[in-house]
Amino acid sequence: MALPSSGNPISFGDINDELGESTTDTLDINTAAGQFPSILDDNTISMDEFFGLTFSAGSGTYGSRNSHTFRFLDDDGTDRGYADGELVAAAENDDTHLPGDFTIKGQADFVDDYINDDLTDGDTIFANSTGTTLTNLRPGGDFPSQTTFMLDTTADKIFQVDSDADISNIKSRTPATPTISETSKDASSITISIVGDTTVTRQYAPFKAGSELTNILPSASGSIGNNSVTTSYTYSGLAASTSFALKVRGENLHANGSDSNTLTITTDDDTTAWSNLSGDPQNLLGADGGAENSNAASIDLANGSGNTVIGLATAGGVVGTLQIAYSTSGDPGASGTANGGSGFGNSGSHRTIDQSTYSSGTLHFRTKFTHVSTKDGTGTYTVTFTNNSVADNNFNGNLTFGL
Repeated sequence: MALPSSGNPISFGDINDELGESTTDTLDINTAAGQFPSILDDNTISMDEFFGLTFSAGSGTYGSRNSHTFRFLDDDGTDRGYADGELVAAAENDDTHLPGDFTIKGQADFVDDYINDDLTDGDTIFANSTGTTLTNLRPGGDFPSQTTFMLDTTADKIFQVDSDADISNIKSRTPATPTISETSKDASSITISIVGDTTVTRQYAPFKAGSELTNILPSASGSIGNNSVTTSYTYSGLAASTSFALKVRGENLHANGSDSNTLTITTDDDTTAWSNLSGDPQNLLGADGGAENSNAASIDLANGSGNTVIGLATAGGVVGTLQIAYSTSGDPGASGTANGGSGFGNSGSHRTIDQSTYSSGTLHFRTKFTHVSTKDGTGTYTVTFTNNSVADNNFNGNLTFGL
C-alpha cells in the first residue's frame, strides 16, 4: 500500500511499514530515501517527499546478498572504474571507443539488494555473501580516489560507486526514449528538436516514413549530467506539400532504445505566390507640373525563383513620369532611400531586383508621379510585380494633376 498522501500525517513508522520493516525499527532516513525513485535526485531529503509513494519490492529481502558481476577498466595496468564522460562505453561493455591501452575486466561481488538481481540507490557492495568487508572495486579500494562508475551486467545497469561502496546514479544500459518536436519547416526540409537522456546514447537513428536514415551524434553524451540534452536534426531534400511521419530512437552497441513519439508534418507549398498587398489603392493628386509620392505600401512574396521585375504603367491622357522606390527592410520613405531604399527610378535595371537581394518575404515600396506642366494631368496607374512568371497587378490608383 502507498504511504499517506499529502496533507495527512506521516511518520518514520509509516515508512518502515512500507519498506516491510518493523514499525518501531530504527530508521536511517538516507537509506530509506534511496528505496524510492527520485527522492535523492536533488541530493536533499524532506519528509514531504515521501507522501503518496509506494515501495515496489522484488523478491529480495534487506540483509540478504546476491552475486552481481561488475565490469571496470584496466588502464595500462591500473584498475579503475569508468570516469564520468565514459558512460556510453561502460553501458556498451565494449572497448572499441576507448584508448588502445584500455581493456575491460570483470569481477563478481555481492550486493545487499532489496530487489533481487537489480540495483537501488543506497545499495552497498560487499566482497562476500556475509561479513562487513566492502568490495575492493571502489575509490580508495583498488580504484583511484575519483568519481567512479561501473557496469553491472547482472542488473544491466551502470552506476556510481563511492568510497563506502554505496551505489547511486543508476542508469539502464539501454538508451533512454527521446522526445521530438518541430522546430521549423519549409518546402523542402523539416527541422526537429530531439530532447532526451543521452547518458548511454551513442547515436540517434532518425526515421522518415518508417525508413532509417543516416545516424547522427547527440550534441552531448556519456556523462551522468546528460539527462536532458537537446539535439537538432534537419530532414532535407523533401518533396513540397507532402506529409512525413518522423521519429527517432537512441542506440548504442548494447541495445537500441524505444522509438520516440511520432510527428506527422507536412512540408510547405513551394508555389511562387504574391500576397498581403497593403496600401492599395493610392490616388496621387498634385498641382500642374508638380510631383507627388504615395504613402507606404508593401507586398509579400513566397517561394520566389529568379529576379523580381516591377512594371510601371499609366493609362489615360496623363503626361508625366511614374517612378518607384523599394526596400526589403522597411518603408523607403518620402526620400525613397530610407531603410536601405533604392531611391525613385523607372529604368529597366532599377525595376529589376536581383534574386540575391530579394526572393521571398516583404517588399516595401512607394510610388512617385512627376507631372509635365500644361499637359494632360488625368489618368490612372498600375504597378505590377512579377517573379517566376507569377504576377500581381493589384496596386493602382488615379492620377490627378493641375485641376
